[in-house]
Amino acid sequence: MEPATAAAACPRLLVSLLLVLSCFVSPELVHGQPDALGFISIDCGIADGPSYPDESTRGLRYVSDAGFVDAGAGANAGINPPYSDRELAARYLTVRHFSGGAARSCYTLRGLSPGGRYLVRSSFYYGNYDALNRLPSFHLYLGVNRWAAVNVTAPDDILIFEAVVVSPADFFQVCLVDIGQGTPFISGLDLRPLRAAMYPEATVNQSLLLLNLRRPAARFALNRYHFWRPASFYKIYRYPFDSYDRIWQSYGDIAAWTNITTTANVDVSKASSFDAPPVVLRSAATPVNGTRLEFSWSPDTSQNNDSSSAAYLLLLYFAELQQLPGNVLRRFDILVDGASWNGSRSYTPKYLSAEVVEQVVVQGSGQHTVSLVATPDAILPPILNAFEIYSLRQMTELATNNGDAKAMMGIRTTYMLKKNWMGDPCAPKAFAWNGLNCSYSSSGPAWITALILSSSLLTGAVDPSFGDLKSLQYLDLSNNSLSGPIPDFLAQMPSLKFLHCCCNSRIGNNANICDNGASTCAPNDKQKNRTLIIAIAVPIAVATLLFVAAIIILHRRRIKQVRLDSRYMDGK
Repeated sequence: MEPATAAAACPRLLVSLLLVLSCFVSPELVHGQPDALGFISIDCGIADGPSYPDESTRGLRYVSDAGFVDAGAGANAGINPPYSDRELAARYLTVRHFSGGAARSCYTLRGLSPGGRYLVRSSFYYGNYDALNRLPSFHLYLGVNRWAAVNVTAPDDILIFEAVVVSPADFFQVCLVDIGQGTPFISGLDLRPLRAAMYPEATVNQSLLLLNLRRPAARFALNRYHFWRPASFYKIYRYPFDSYDRIWQSYGDIAAWTNITTTANVDVSKASSFDAPPVVLRSAATPVNGTRLEFSWSPDTSQNNDSSSAAYLLLLYFAELQQLPGNVLRRFDILVDGASWNGSRSYTPKYLSAEVVEQVVVQGSGQHTVSLVATPDAILPPILNAFEIYSLRQMTELATNNGDAKAMMGIRTTYMLKKNWMGDPCAPKAFAWNGLNCSYSSSGPAWITALILSSSLLTGAVDPSFGDLKSLQYLDLSNNSLSGPIPDFLAQMPSLKFLHCCCNSRIGNNANICDNGASTCAPNDKQKNRTLIIAIAVPIAVATLLFVAAIIILHRRRIKQVRLDSRYMDGK
């Protein structure tokens, strides 16, 4: 649909005639890329410069976020004492905050594989960086879909959010959205590639959000737990123990539980859909006395889960760590809220062979409980080696089609346009870029149909990225300082109906079209614009026989009228 301020569509001939008013040059777009492992590890808030090794991951190299956000977006700040005086990873000592008034501020992660599966992790540590002691709240988005609410409840809170996503394009965006309750900020952002077979529940249309509930013994509010003890020593396993750099936390020391361990290798080949690291599976929790092991979880308010319809993916990891005599049996029932797990039979873990038992649970109450209950014939109590809980999030908001999105990013970079041009050009609708009209569909991506860049201080050549907007019908480049060689591709744009280029600098060998002493450029005056376009187009067109022929054929009536007017004037 054309914008309300647009003039009526011109014949396609005029598009061809106005090609002489445009030209194309596009500087190469440079963004941060994954490292040799395919990892992107960003320390937000440090100055642009060389990467550094992170001690907590035994050498993963973190880089500045300068290559992942628009130049000038946000500002860097350091954490203030006493919050900076603690044993923290380096990425928690600085933040990038976005206090410029933009509704949405985004990071663009490039160099990805379309359809590839990735773990995305964002981290936040306020640490009174602004010396105001004002705890902010804002929203976090995966591309164009809401991920979580970031609610800082204490200056020393470390908030981490993880998701498993399928990237629809060769780039992916993570955005912070200002909701008027404090300045959005971020400490770190990580992306890790996963094998194609891992977490098959994740699709382009559905992401897995790791449940974000904090336990007293846990450093972070992430529901991915192991059962090594004591918890004070075996706090966290991540890279290099987990080749995908997932964070596995200790569940804590439960008085009614003990743990069994082994130094033997645990075969994980039968659990390859989730690839838990063997070190995590070499320990298991089991009751000290009794025949039951239980844990519970509740809805995650940060993910805005509706209590009646939210669905969770529950992953339980089992491996028998003791070589049992033939007459000793470990067998147990797996119950969720008192009901048998998918109606399955009792379960017996296999010796030194890991398996994953998974189930999707639909939220129907305020709390869920998983119970492992020994069967009457069992000699030994149940065990549990590790577990993960994810919320299933439908990606209902559809992004701009990949070609249009990349074209707009190229245009934004070429002309260093700020406006509100952050994140996806068309989606969500509330954050659509100024100057665009988009065509939306319930079953496919959005397409850009109109682009108005009049009076936008555009200088130099017209970027060739305009030619990649395949559904563009209306293009307004008036009142700028564009110049350069004559372009060829505008005539090949399949949908373009109206091109408005008045009041630009010398293009080709044609002087500034408003510098003729007879007319002025008024983009909001439809009649003046139409008259001006025709006045310029006809003299240029008659310079070639092809254009003259086209004018004679397509504008026969207009030419007749001009001749009648001439006779009338001669007669007077």
